[in-house]
Amino acid sequence: MSDQLELVVLHRNGCGSPAKKERYTFDFVVNGQSLFAVTGAANFDLSGCLSVPSREPELALRLNDRLARLLTSAVPIGGSSRVALYVCPECGDLACGAITALVWRSDGVVRWSDFTYENGDDSEAKLSKVGPFAFDRTSYVTEIEQACAG
Repeated sequence: MSDQLELVVLHRNGCGSPAKKERYTFDFVVNGQSLFAVTGAANFDLSGCLSVPSREPELALRLNDRLARLLTSAVPIGGSSRVALYVCPECGDLACGAITALVWRSDGVVRWSDFTYENGDDSEAKLSKVGPFAFDRTSYVTEIEQACAG
């Protein structure tokens, strides 16, 4: 049985502060559970790595295609790469902090494992209570592509 991925709009209120931008990104919901909540991404003031095209068209146009490829086709069969799922909402820089996962695929399956909080300064903090997950590649890619298309 494979895990089910759903991308759900994640809103970050700017709180009227010029230092905090309002953002509309996607949360990764696995088997009905928000990874934003499970990873504690809110505690680090992070946002999803993918922008909602209908709310942030310029950011989505500039970033979503590259990030979607990192989550899907850029991962070679039998290979893996570490991908940032939640990032700094102001700049997206990993040095500001990010929740990352090891994304790898085999025939027909995409797996997420080894969830970590990293920020470039401190040692990585493994999030041992999250994952691993195994997604049917076809439904996984369809969900990401539909969300990124708006």
